[in-house]
Amino acid sequence: MLKLILCLLTVLSFATVAYAKDAPQMSVPFPLGRDISDHFVGTVHRNDIIMADDVYKLPQTNVITFEPGSHSGWHVHGAMTIIGLAGTGVYQEWGKPAVLIRQGDVVQIPAGTSHWHGATKNSRFQQIVIYDKDWQAPKDLAAHMGPVTDTEYQHLTFVDAKDRRSEPEKGSEFLFAYPKQAFSSSNFNHPVYLSTVVGQPNEAKTPNWTYVVFPQGTYNRWHSHKTGQVLIATDGIGYHQIKGEKPQILHPGDVVYYPPGVVQWHGAAPGSKFAHIAISPEDNHEVTWYDFPVKEYAALEDLSKQAEQAENPVKTTQNAQNEAALYKDRR
Repeated sequence: MLKLILCLLTVLSFATVAYAKDAPQMSVPFPLGRDISDHFVGTVHRNDIIMADDVYKLPQTNVITFEPGSHSGWHVHGAMTIIGLAGTGVYQEWGKPAVLIRQGDVVQIPAGTSHWHGATKNSRFQQIVIYDKDWQAPKDLAAHMGPVTDTEYQHLTFVDAKDRRSEPEKGSEFLFAYPKQAFSSSNFNHPVYLSTVVGQPNEAKTPNWTYVVFPQGTYNRWHSHKTGQVLIATDGIGYHQIKGEKPQILHPGDVVYYPPGVVQWHGAAPGSKFAHIAISPEDNHEVTWYDFPVKEYAALEDLSKQAEQAENPVKTTQNAQNEAALYKDRR
């Protein structure tokens, strides 16, 4: 009888994993990173994007990608803030209903709280986790630990996340919501759009995460930050440049560290919209502004035009006549 029970439990533990194979693959905005599935049920990847250090003094920040049906067991860790990026995920505290996490949702987890999280059974799920990686559990901490049973996973009662302010509108091409009214400043060559992804207070004790949307052709002045700055590219294609260095292209998931006092600019690539998350260490927003990188951006526009011409060469008269003849024969 004991062997039969153990066999059934093994089958149930692998049942959740099967969902990942049966469900269609949904694209996710950030790179997957390394496979850490050994610590989870199903397939899970981790991409470390911000490392805690003494220069920027930001909490550890990772991107976790759960394939459909994948999830953790019951566990505890330091204070954490979760941001939903794509798909639908689950977060549940011991003794409470499960929280459904959708794109833009923000969930706060106090330190030492017994919980589990992962993807719903039919959806891939990608999230950002910001947390205190150095937290040590007190010796007398009483917390529920162990695997999430298949019965628990299959019979969840869902509630919405409390903080859904960053959810984008349906059909939006951007990762997070932003106001319809643009923000005009003499420090940007065109208006931009600003919103808050993570505000104060938050469990992870991170500075504000500000979402900045740059319309096509928009960029800011050369500038420097007293305590430095960290950017996380989220949408479209952008460029950034540190004074004295070559411009660098930015794709979703790329992270840029600007040390304190370093002069730089950033904005949308020619021909593309762009958005990023901006984080000012210690929530210090002392900025020194300089002139616009007009020549530097014009050089990017020239390179962009050359690339377009290389991909779409001007047709010769003979080529145009040949294409016209082919079109006539197909009618």
